[in-house]
Amino acid sequence: MTAHAFSPLDSYIYGFALQEATLPSGETDEETVVVAQMMMARLPTDEYPHLTEFSVEHVLQPGYNYSDEFGFGLGLILDGLEIARNET
Repeated sequence: MTAHAFSPLDSYIYGFALQEATLPSGETDEETVVVAQMMMARLPTDEYPHLTEFSVEHVLQPGYNYSDEFGFGLGLILDGLEIARNET
């Protein structure tokens, strides 16, 4: 089970840290909006409706902070691993 647990944890933690380090992030809500709008301008919204919805309803809302999402995602992985452990 340890080997199965290591891979998703490593991938998630490394991937999150890499994305957080490389994403341009604004220090203020206004800067975050500008960055999100620049990123959305490169993508056809009709081809990525769910990404557009997520950006408009979450990222572009005051107070959104990408870093705050880490704990939720990690919790999902840990909960799934707990279920898998209990099934074996």
